[in-house]
Amino acid sequence: MSDLSSQLSPDERQEWLDKIETANHNNIFCHCRRCGQEWIDSTFEATCQCGSSDVEHISCWQFPDD
Repeated sequence: MSDLSSQLSPDERQEWLDKIETANHNNIFCHCRRCGQEWIDSTFEATCQCGSSDVEHISCWQFPDD
């Protein structure tokens, strides 16, 4: 499988990255590995209310809707 980002012009690559950022807005599933809390956020750097930074982050748009 080829790397799509290497096949794009710099402008196309930026447009692609902007679309992913838009898709992630209020759409990142977060799961704290310490206390088990789950929530939706807009950043991959989110930390848990318990203070843990051991948080799993998954873009919700990767999950099918069915």
